[in-house]
Amino acid sequence: MRIRALAAAALLLACALPAAAGPRLSPAAAAQLDEGLQRLYSLDYAQSRAAFRKLIELEPDNPFGYLFEAGGIWWESSQEFGLFKDTPTLQGLFEQDVDAALRKADAYIDSKDPQTKADGYFVSGMALGTQGQWRLMKGHWLDAYSSAKKAIKNLRKCVKLDPQYYDAQLGLGVFDYQAARLSGIAKLGAMLILRGDEKRGLAELQLAIDKSRYSSRQALNFVLCIHLLDRRDYASALPVVRQLREKVPGSPYYQFLEILIRDHLGDEDGSLALARELAGRVEAGPSAFRPKWLTLVCGLSGETCLNAPDARSALAWFDRAVESAEKEKPSAFATLLHLSRGQLLDILGRREEAVAEYRETLALPDIDFAHRRAAECSDRPCSREETLAALRALSKETDEIAAPGNGNVTPLR
Repeated sequence: MRIRALAAAALLLACALPAAAGPRLSPAAAAQLDEGLQRLYSLDYAQSRAAFRKLIELEPDNPFGYLFEAGGIWWESSQEFGLFKDTPTLQGLFEQDVDAALRKADAYIDSKDPQTKADGYFVSGMALGTQGQWRLMKGHWLDAYSSAKKAIKNLRKCVKLDPQYYDAQLGLGVFDYQAARLSGIAKLGAMLILRGDEKRGLAELQLAIDKSRYSSRQALNFVLCIHLLDRRDYASALPVVRQLREKVPGSPYYQFLEILIRDHLGDEDGSLALARELAGRVEAGPSAFRPKWLTLVCGLSGETCLNAPDARSALAWFDRAVESAEKEKPSAFATLLHLSRGQLLDILGRREEAVAEYRETLALPDIDFAHRRAAECSDRPCSREETLAALRALSKETDEIAAPGNGNVTPLR
């Protein structure tokens, strides 16, 4: 995971979302939130958006639905590098949702009921924070500053109205940590005169983890990103990813991260055991797993995905895994290992070795697209750009924008 400073900043910013809800949600809203988040962290993006869209349809004046959907799209875009460029309608939906959340939140803020007003300030603060990070990613520094300043002001008003509104601590903690740690990278502090406090931010995030009604998973996810992307502290990351696997059972995303974390900690046996288990899930439901591959391969590295340093680093793991698999009977796991090693060797320009891996793949049991892909790559080199395009195509096979009138996302090929 050799990630340039600015790329690391962008990925850490994205880890903050999706935003969770405040304490008072209708049963329908709470159910859709839980369904949407479970689907999101299971990498079932279309189903996640459908859950959030269902809330919008049920309660069109409720600002939380728009906030949830925008947050989910933002997180998906951070995991599927190049998503907005490939599907501009999805970017448009994200921007519309942020605007709608802010408009609907204004009506809540105008309420005379303190709880409704607190909900309004919370939604407005989180939506403005999302807007600010979007503007920051696009390089609109002054606009990002304006959004961030208003976001923190509204979140603090929320907590002033209700000191036990612990979900708001997620937004406050994310801001304090980012502004303290990323000011030199993302220009939040030095250029825009915003000041954070790393210690306070971590304490706020812990409050959200321990006491919030809905934000615990999101706060844990941000803390995990801190350990992985900012500090490279894999020992601290392990218990956090274990907590997340308990909170989001069956998530291939957190299982994959534990594979990486255990490898960094030198637990080769634990890493390989989890990888075998994940391969079993691919074999059990290959078509359902296809849209998840792009996130698993590129989620932590973003625009540097499959560049030469990352390919070399990954190749070392696959070399050990293949050596281990050769001691066992032929399996779908071995097929995936040889195919992946072949593509990494191709990316690194080691064509003869790559072709040998593809031949080995074709001699092993087929699993989903493995034989087809190995045959394609045997005929012509599978470069980084071609492999990324293939991953994007897989991610679009069953995905669609879950909003009325938008229709299906057209597969890339």
